[in-house]
Amino acid sequence: MKTIRFAPITGSLFAAFAMSGCALYQNPSACETQMRSELAGALPADRLSIDHMGVGIGGARVVVEGTLKRPAAASRRAASATHATPKLTSRPAALECTFDGDKLIAHHWLKPAEMTEDADVAAQSGSLHE
Repeated sequence: MKTIRFAPITGSLFAAFAMSGCALYQNPSACETQMRSELAGALPADRLSIDHMGVGIGGARVVVEGTLKRPAAASRRAASATHATPKLTSRPAALECTFDGDKLIAHHWLKPAEMTEDADVAAQSGSLHE
């Protein structure tokens, strides 16, 4: 009677699942880190809160969605006079990241407008309108 050895097959399947599983957990975190670092440099007055992370194609595509909050200018002046908490204005933010395994190979801003490539091109040509 022939004996089938499952250890090599099981081991290779486990390794494949473990590696893809790591990407599913590490890639959203890497995309969030990328989002936070770019926003900190470009929009330092805004606070980011993460609302949702979507992972697709085995971790190869990640979209991080959040909300940017900033004190309104008029509210800031009134709050400093009365020592109250200023009202916050909110707007959406979203970054799409593309990975090869666990390596970030590209990212694309979806929102806010000043972070998207179209806004960068328009700003360089001097025709940015909102």
